[in-house]
Amino acid sequence: MAEVAVAGGGIGASAPRRLRPIAAFAAALAAEDDRRALWLPVFFGTGIALYFTLTFEPPIWAGLAATVPLVLAAAALRGHSGWRAVAIALAFVAAGFAVMQEARFTQGAPMLQRRMGPVPVTGRVADIDELDRGWRIIITPDPLPGLATDEQPKRLRLHIAPASDRLRPGDRVSLKAMLYPVPAQILPYGRDMQRELYFAGIGGVGYSYGAARRLASAEDETGGGWREWVMQLRAEMTDRIHAVLPGATGGVAGAVITGKRGTMPEEVKQAFRDSGLSHLLAIAGMHLGLVGGFVFFSLRGGLALIPWLALRYPIKKIAAVATLAVLFCYLIISGSAVPTERAFVMNGIVFAAILIDRLRLSMRICALAAMVVLVIDPASLVGVSFQMSFGAVVALIAVYETWGSRLAHFFHSGSFLHQILGYCGAVAVTTVVATVGTEPFAIYHFHHLVLYSPLANVIAVPISAMWTLPWGVIACLLMPFGLEHLALIPMGWGIDVTIVVAQWVAALPGNVWKMPKLPTSGAILIGLGGCWLCLWQGRWRWWGPPMIVMGLATMLLTRPPDIVLGDLGRLLAVRAPDGDYYVAPTAEKISRSFLTTETGAHLLPWPEKGQSDADGPLECSAEGRCTYSAYGRRIALVTNDSGLPVPCYTVDAIVAQVAAGFGCKSQIPVADRIDSWRQGSIALWIGADGVAVESANASRGGRPWVPHPVSRRERERAADPR
Repeated sequence: MAEVAVAGGGIGASAPRRLRPIAAFAAALAAEDDRRALWLPVFFGTGIALYFTLTFEPPIWAGLAATVPLVLAAAALRGHSGWRAVAIALAFVAAGFAVMQEARFTQGAPMLQRRMGPVPVTGRVADIDELDRGWRIIITPDPLPGLATDEQPKRLRLHIAPASDRLRPGDRVSLKAMLYPVPAQILPYGRDMQRELYFAGIGGVGYSYGAARRLASAEDETGGGWREWVMQLRAEMTDRIHAVLPGATGGVAGAVITGKRGTMPEEVKQAFRDSGLSHLLAIAGMHLGLVGGFVFFSLRGGLALIPWLALRYPIKKIAAVATLAVLFCYLIISGSAVPTERAFVMNGIVFAAILIDRLRLSMRICALAAMVVLVIDPASLVGVSFQMSFGAVVALIAVYETWGSRLAHFFHSGSFLHQILGYCGAVAVTTVVATVGTEPFAIYHFHHLVLYSPLANVIAVPISAMWTLPWGVIACLLMPFGLEHLALIPMGWGIDVTIVVAQWVAALPGNVWKMPKLPTSGAILIGLGGCWLCLWQGRWRWWGPPMIVMGLATMLLTRPPDIVLGDLGRLLAVRAPDGDYYVAPTAEKISRSFLTTETGAHLLPWPEKGQSDADGPLECSAEGRCTYSAYGRRIALVTNDSGLPVPCYTVDAIVAQVAAGFGCKSQIPVADRIDSWRQGSIALWIGADGVAVESANASRGGRPWVPHPVSRRERERAADPR
């Protein structure tokens, strides 16, 4: 990596008082020596983050146009270390921006802007997951009727009924489906599924009417390439796992072997989340580390038993090469998710270091892994997998770099009993450190805190490490011979115990704490503070914790909206005094689920006409109209056309699931179905000083994944400007 340094530039202890802070900063930076290079992935990620903060789509040449002169400047400033360091840092920022633009250009695809269907859909199955009920397929469709060429989605994600003949990736199918735009944000600055699926190349979702009809099988079709072959292999392996281990046990086994967890019941997934054991379902560092260690030591030990080989060949290096091959296969069949890519790079470097006799696990390896992942998939920076994966690893390496030798002496010396207790203590310390490194991002994405995660991990991690994963490796080795059941059955015993532990810990009282929403600015402060604390080694690293505290404190400045109108007016929710939400019966299941996830609230039934909560703010006294009262203000809630018109002077705002017209919009805030169609979900905050209104699309701007519907009249006007 390039040198990043800021020399004192002649500023020393004798410098004027106003320049001494600069001198102190320069001296501290110079003392860090090669640790400065660890910030290059941070600068690269900053450029990616800048791309996502924009509310407009920049020209495709902007990033490259900024990168080239900065690289030339860094090369020209070879004799000026301070300015050269600034140029290098800015070059990495610009490079991150440019790589993100390139990813948008190559990965992005048109998004459906409206509902369609039922429509006939034909296309090629790209991937398939078995669910509790039915299948979920990713299909590359043929051109859809009624859409222009530049509006055709590249891929669709559909929930279909199971057929008697199992579909496989590569099959061409025909079905009748109801298609929908990708679900939009429920709250401003909330989860953006449209952005997630845009960079996955998925432009619409939906479900089929009946089963899909196969037009041609994968064997009859050619041209899918190696990716399609891998998808077929993953699907076949998952089917064979489920044939031996049905239900939740097979779902967990599939998750840790092929990365597919569709058949796992939702209550089991929730138990893993609420017990802090979700990382056991995501193939990451622990999985690849344990699999790599098992393969390496087993193979090396086996070769050592053959004196003729052990005396003539470097069996340690042979075992390392074989382990690298196994880990690469594991990466491919598991789906190559972001945590798996990161873990493969780090483990791969470790085993590659064995080949050159330079074994050392350090923060430099983690920085290299971050750069590799961000270059391959820059959009992963804003995803939960990247943030939690690297948050845990960076925290663990920083702790063990600083206190590793003392912890090893404390936990692994003494009697056999002390070493057993030390192992449990080491697992507990590792769990606590990893939890501290990931919880801010868990709060940011999931809005809750799991208290008893260390307890669950102390029990479940040893089971996975010493029983479940080794049997999983053996099962994969036996699959070509059709003998995988010999290993999957004992693997299932370990999984069953892990599920019991997850359910027990998840059910403990006070385990899950609902947390306020962490703003994006707070998450950035926490990330910067965490990097400052973990990447530096000097005394100034302790500037990091105050930044983390300030980031967490931003949660005190936020509160959930009092009223939400979304999904083209179908979702109407108002906040109860205890933080739960009354939800209109027209809200669809997915909107309800997103609202619960974003707010952590329970959903309450909407009052009928003439009913009201005795102590609540919601009263429905007329047909099609309710009144929400808070902070001395009254909001009219119109649920159908019979609730119109609303006298403007009688309320402080109007929220309508139907078109409310323009009569009151010049006098008071009005949000109706048309506004929700044009602006996305609309949130209202009520206070003593007035009613604040914010829309989801306004906060995202004119990005290619943000739908900005155009009316028929506007389309006709654009086509014929006369």
